[in-house]
Amino acid sequence: AMSSEDVERGDGDDGFERFERLGRGLARAAKRELSASCATSSAATKMTCATLVLGCAARKMVIGEKTFDAAFALEAYATTRKPWTLVTSGYVERSFAALVVDCWGLLYIGGILEPVWGAKELTRFVVGVNLATTTLAWLSMCALYALSAGDEFYLFAKFSGFHGVLAALLLALRQTSPEEPVFAGEGALGAGTSGVVASLRALRNKHLIGAYLCFTAAYAFMSGGAHHHVGLYLFDIWGAYSAWVYLRFFQPHGSGARGDDSDDFAFAALFPPAARPVIARVSAPIGAAARALEARRRRAREEADTRAVASTATAKPAQSPAAAAAAAVVRAKLESSSAREEDDDAKSKREARAARGRALVEARANADASP
Repeated sequence: AMSSEDVERGDGDDGFERFERLGRGLARAAKRELSASCATSSAATKMTCATLVLGCAARKMVIGEKTFDAAFALEAYATTRKPWTLVTSGYVERSFAALVVDCWGLLYIGGILEPVWGAKELTRFVVGVNLATTTLAWLSMCALYALSAGDEFYLFAKFSGFHGVLAALLLALRQTSPEEPVFAGEGALGAGTSGVVASLRALRNKHLIGAYLCFTAAYAFMSGGAHHHVGLYLFDIWGAYSAWVYLRFFQPHGSGARGDDSDDFAFAALFPPAARPVIARVSAPIGAAARALEARRRRAREEADTRAVASTATAKPAQSPAAAAAAAVVRAKLESSSAREEDDDAKSKREARAARGRALVEARANADASP
């Protein structure tokens, strides 16, 4: 969050100076938040940022864009021959500006999600969403090629980027803290009342994903539909959607429950109120299928747990050869010790009987000898 000293403005400043000071305040806040996020981020998050930086640098300054894209970017026609591009294309940015946005977003949003989820869950989320995004984008380009009656534009388009995961992180931020203001604090943006400042003050985390998707859609449209801009928007759409499916139905929680079934996180709730009834009807079959799949998985886990408990209670554990030999030696020792105890007992009984016999003989002899 920005502090009050980030933006210092006077009432007599003209419009240009106001926006200039606002921009400097935003830059200082972004720099401060980035430094704090770098200090607290996990090793996996920092390694992901390093991968993005190295990939972009190699593409721009070392290998060359055409050669690098041929090897690592996603291309619908070549994906079956180069399946690794379903993984690598999500970690290769095409411009330094996009690289800065992606790294800042990963560090900043990751710093918010990591204390809630844990580093392992955040890493699993990023890797899983990236693979789902690239796979769905590839299938979409194949479908667009078929629907366009063989337009090779879709078949040979090469695209890559981390923006699908960035959209997924923004959606996760909406789930975790939707009403949190992006610029917290009364004096975060100074004392001005201009339209821009008022809009920034009203900005909440739940607004970021919609603003990002609208901005990228406008950017792709205004660019004239270049190959990588079509892929950019497909990455954004599928990144946000795959993240919603995972968070809504499959994300594990400590209590054993999965997903988030709150009304505020329904798919229709992600859209403006006027569009929600239509979106709810269109998305209902997909939600029902996901819930049925999760219920089937839950029943399978419960049946497996029941069988494991039953087999543990009834089955006798098998002994290894060494354990069986040791048990045989112990049994032999016990048996020999028991035999020795039986022999000693029989001997003592015989000696007692012999002593009683001698005593009787001596008694009779004494009786006969007496007058």
